[in-house]
Amino acid sequence: MKASDFNMPEDIRFDFNSGITTFRDSRLLIYDANAIGLMRQELINLVGIEKAREFFVKFNYQNGYEEFMNMKNNYTFDNEMELLASGPTIHTWRGIVKANPKELRFNRESGEFYFSGVWDNSYEAEQHLEFNGQSADPVCWSLVGYASGWASAFFGQKLITIEPVCKGKGDNHCEWLVKPPADWGDEAKLYIDILKEF
Repeated sequence: MKASDFNMPEDIRFDFNSGITTFRDSRLLIYDANAIGLMRQELINLVGIEKAREFFVKFNYQNGYEEFMNMKNNYTFDNEMELLASGPTIHTWRGIVKANPKELRFNRESGEFYFSGVWDNSYEAEQHLEFNGQSADPVCWSLVGYASGWASAFFGQKLITIEPVCKGKGDNHCEWLVKPPADWGDEAKLYIDILKEF
């Protein structure tokens, strides 16, 4: 199937008697975006913005990696590109962001990987603006971590995502760009350092 054919609600099961909601093999929790925003802000207040960013990038890298493996094991896509594109589709279905892939190039033999796109209506940028106002730096840490983990699982080697454009710092929308660590310069050093243990 194509990524655009993926219909996440069809595979969500609500069991009122047990209190367990599942998406295929994974238990699914449903939270209000404002509650997640409040938790995010509490963490910033407790440990500072740098440590909070590190936490959300690492946590969501692992989430993206594991969710890719779940999709790969449970669904059959037409080709590898459709499988990769199902990650942005999942984020859109979950209400996290409207993910719009733009350009994808990859070659496993040469190690080339380039994936770019636009994030519209990022809940994370929205919540950061509400609690902190406009930032000097990109703020969609969860999205960056998830995209890095998802793409790394797909490609079989670590890939790093940065957000060159972010609504949280006054841009009209957010954008992502994924490449191997060796293809980045100083602009990705922060995220390369955060994800060095993976």
